Amino acid sequence: MFNKSGSVEVVTKKTVKNFLKYVKRDLYDNSIFHRSVPGFVLQGGGFLAPDLPTNEGGPPERITPFKMIKNQPGNSNLRGTIAMAKQAGDPDSATSQWFVNLVDNFPLDEQNEGFTVFGKVLGQGMEIIDQLSSANIYNFGGAFSQLPLWQLEEVDDGTAVITPEDFLIVASAEKLKTKKQPFLLNVESSDESLVEVRVTKKQQIKIKASDEASELAEITFEAISFVDGSVDVDSFDVVIGAPAQTLAKGSPAQRRRKPVDVFVGAGSFDAPYYRFFDSDGDEIENFKIKVKKKFHFHRLDGAETHPFYISDSGYNSSASDSLKVKGDGGETDGITGSDVLKFRVRKSDRKEFKQSGELFYFCTSHPSMIGSFSIKGQKSIQPLEPVQEAVMEPVTSDPVGNDFSAYYRIAMDPTDQLPLI
Repeated sequence: MFNKSGSVEVVTKKTVKNFLKYVKRDLYDNSIFHRSVPGFVLQGGGFLAPDLPTNEGGPPERITPFKMIKNQPGNSNLRGTIAMAKQAGDPDSATSQWFVNLVDNFPLDEQNEGFTVFGKVLGQGMEIIDQLSSANIYNFGGAFSQLPLWQLEEVDDGTAVITPEDFLIVASAEKLKTKKQPFLLNVESSDESLVEVRVTKKQQIKIKASDEASELAEITFEAISFVDGSVDVDSFDVVIGAPAQTLAKGSPAQRRRKPVDVFVGAGSFDAPYYRFFDSDGDEIENFKIKVKKKFHFHRLDGAETHPFYISDSGYNSSASDSLKVKGDGGETDGITGSDVLKFRVRKSDRKEFKQSGELFYFCTSHPSMIGSFSIKGQKSIQPLEPVQEAVMEPVTSDPVGNDFSAYYRIAMDPTDQLPLI
């Protein structure tokens, strides 16, 4: 995915965020490739495979799209890249549908103000894509005028029946967790006499601390991607022999380079739901987030009640790529006791976040306990109201008006084709 600086010429964060929204909500699971043009593109993300044969359950169901997104052209449509499909004559009309470039499609860099390339197929993945694009293609009209199928069953009256297994299906889509991604890890300690650190063969960090010390050491690690060569650097503190709240005070030199330690109170059902304290135990009045600072959130006196977490996406939602949120806990299981939550705004996103970003804090066990931090230097924005448990209502998709009894097999000519919705 082209959502990090250094991975590609034009970073496409908003497009990647839109794509991952469909992935996170499992909307691409059991979806189909509904358009195949050999020597051009293989397109999907628009429809779900039916559970029954077409003569019993009708055509594939359309994926209900989110709102259209703004075009982010600039990366070339080379073989193996993934780009967003859109409506003819409307560059900002992409929603859920995407395609894989089977060849170098340079004309798509200019047509319709350019097609947004936001990712690429990794490793030997194009061998699978090429196999998928070798399936026979049939014309059932409308959105399925270039439908690839593994096979097609003809019945006695000359019509066709498509079973669910005949479609080219994306069984599931998921975002790989960091530990599953190929990378090289380097690590070092600010004081080897206090804390020794090394990386194991399984890319795990092993720490050995001195038995006769009461201090704080900073561990810095560097991760280098084997996929695109991008480098990510971060650090964390190791506290030895004393409570974190005591060592957080540190020396003046330590305080200048250390993150801001914030201690979160026990929490209550009354607004503002949580109170925040410094390392001296004094309550922080008018607490604001500074986008250039790193923050470490601890629980005051090891509070075990009302698990605490933060996000810029709302209640029980994972943070966007604009933030680096690490440490203990998660969006559905906040920090308690001795847990530590680490947060900072990525350098490339600080200006935008300072202008219009939002950072929410909430209790992961009670949806009514949600508030927002003020961002230093930001004009006031509408605060988020407490929310109730979300209730999803069933939505009826518009029927796809295609007759799956009438068809003919076609051989496609890629000339003058466009990856349209």
